Amino acid sequence: MNRFISLLYLIITVSFPAFASEPFTLSKAIEKGLMNNLSLDFATQENRIGVKNMRMKYRKYFPTLSLGYSSTDTVTYFADDSHTKQLSATFTQLIYDRGVLHSSIHLEKERLALETHQNDLNRTAFIFSVIDSYKNVLELEKELEISRQARSAVSQQVEIGHLEHNLGEITQFDFLELELALADMDIQITQISQKLDEARSAFASVMNMKACDVPVLMGELNYLYDGFVNESSDYYVSQAMSNSLILKEIEYAEHKAQADYSLLKKKYVPDISLSCSAAVSGEAYPLTDKSFSIFLNLDFDTPALPTALSAGIGKNSNEQRYRKISADADVMGNTESLYSSQSGKVSMERTQWNLEKYRRECQEEIAEQHKAILVLKENLVLARRRIELEQKKVEIEELKVQLGEEKRIDYVESQIALAQNRIKVFQTISELYSMETAFMNLCGIGSAASSGRNLIEGSGL
Repeated sequence: MNRFISLLYLIITVSFPAFASEPFTLSKAIEKGLMNNLSLDFATQENRIGVKNMRMKYRKYFPTLSLGYSSTDTVTYFADDSHTKQLSATFTQLIYDRGVLHSSIHLEKERLALETHQNDLNRTAFIFSVIDSYKNVLELEKELEISRQARSAVSQQVEIGHLEHNLGEITQFDFLELELALADMDIQITQISQKLDEARSAFASVMNMKACDVPVLMGELNYLYDGFVNESSDYYVSQAMSNSLILKEIEYAEHKAQADYSLLKKKYVPDISLSCSAAVSGEAYPLTDKSFSIFLNLDFDTPALPTALSAGIGKNSNEQRYRKISADADVMGNTESLYSSQSGKVSMERTQWNLEKYRRECQEEIAEQHKAILVLKENLVLARRRIELEQKKVEIEELKVQLGEEKRIDYVESQIALAQNRIKVFQTISELYSMETAFMNLCGIGSAASSGRNLIEGSGL
């Protein structure tokens, strides 16, 4: 017998893995979803690599070393051939670059910090999406449960109406109204069941799972849920000014435009570098001919006439020393930067204007959404109060029907209306949570776990 039970369990496990898997709590769903969402891990890894690459830029503050080797075979008519070999080493040190490197590193740090913040918000947004899709399934399951309970109550009234019709106590028309009410409930249940299947598929998509592998979702929507946006509008405005992703992106664009404009204003100031070179040469090893040079280089990236200047001293051998000054100008070169300063100034002013504009619009939008959330909360309180009153009304109507003071169809319609309003409460709870998550995303903050704990009873959080 035990062998038979074990074999039966094995067959069910292999053939129907969904039945063998453990039910999901919200906590387990979030954990599983994060595990399956590799894009979040990839983004984090790319950010870490970016930080390492940024740190390598500090290397440019130190001298660069170039090593060289050459071998030249020269054939000279009516003279001896030469076979010259040379080993060289060149050090180059950047002295001044108008702040280009410093600005580049500073902007890269800011960009990586923005990327880290975006990754954190993406993770929070994903957790919100898991909770939202989980919530949608529980909401439709609750709607289906309420509709089936109402359908059962209506079916009972139809059976009683059938007996009353056979006894001639109600008319054919009254009985048809009861049957129509039952048919409407059947249609509603079918529609909710279809939506529930779609919600399960959507949950599976968010979780990166097959729909057939999604287990039973535990918990139920908290009927008394009153939201998690409980602070004043001013608090969320201050949070948005510090954490809003869009605002941070515009601020980054503004800082970049300011840095670019600052560099453009220094375009007539040269980049300065120092290069030192030493070499040994000769026709046979060991190489004995020594040479060296030291040069100061100035590079002017000016419009229409970019110029390179260099001045230095050196020696080619023990008998020969030299000093050298050279200049190289590209006439009508770099003409595309003639108006770069004006363009950079306009770009900077535009980003500053965009920043102020978005700050103003963000404050207005936060105030509007915050007000809408408060209104929805008030509506939810009133809806619960209305259900309490309708429940009492249905109880009174039940007595009236038993006493023959009211038509059975009126009592049935009141039961259906009560069920519909109960469904609307859960729909309002769902709408409130979705509105709150969108509001938190706008502000750039989120407490996904705590919000799920309050929204779903038995969440496991």
